[in-house]
Amino acid sequence: MEFKALKFDDSDVNLANRTFMGYASTFGNVDEVGDIIEQGAFKKSIKERGPSGSNQIKVLWQHAEPLGIPVKMHEDENGLYVEGKVSKTRLGDEALELMKDGVVDKMSIGFSIPKGKMHYDDMTGVRRIKEVKLFEFSPVTFPANEQASITGMKSLEGKLALLQDGVELSEEELAELKALYNRLDALLKSEPQESTQATSEPQADPEELLQSFKSLQEFALNRLY
Repeated sequence: MEFKALKFDDSDVNLANRTFMGYASTFGNVDEVGDIIEQGAFKKSIKERGPSGSNQIKVLWQHAEPLGIPVKMHEDENGLYVEGKVSKTRLGDEALELMKDGVVDKMSIGFSIPKGKMHYDDMTGVRRIKEVKLFEFSPVTFPANEQASITGMKSLEGKLALLQDGVELSEEELAELKALYNRLDALLKSEPQESTQATSEPQADPEELLQSFKSLQEFALNRLY
């Protein structure tokens, strides 16, 4: 699972209707970890998994707890526009107040990238994402860099282990591994002060993640670059 966050305004929160709205992702710009999501990347998810499809896309709170459901989702020239309906729960009431007060002012998406739907540019270090499988969008205090780092570290360790065992990877797999390495490096360098994980979840120490990552660097750099 990967995550990306985007700021929204308190004016986009309607307490009476229990809704919030805004752009969960934008197109064309290089984000903080060197990714560009291309226009059209969400169309399949919206059609198959969105409100008018199988309704498998959820609205979560801080990528952890159920908060509500999406009522509108569409792409325009700017990005992925969404509207979420917050359920009438204690968490929902608190979430709406925090969003209205501007305490929680970012929206983050949780997604994966289908095989073959990403191109990594060796020259610029930019990953161009042509399609995503969208699972959820969440109001968050901070982007979930820590969770993304944990997930990325496990994936990187597993794939590098294959290389160490002499398993040959395809050019596409090597390109994806290189992109993962660069993204993980960027995520760890921009780790937020607080986590967006639920307090009941075990927390990872960013410094431990960084040390673990550094232990893989020499082998990764020798094999990938």
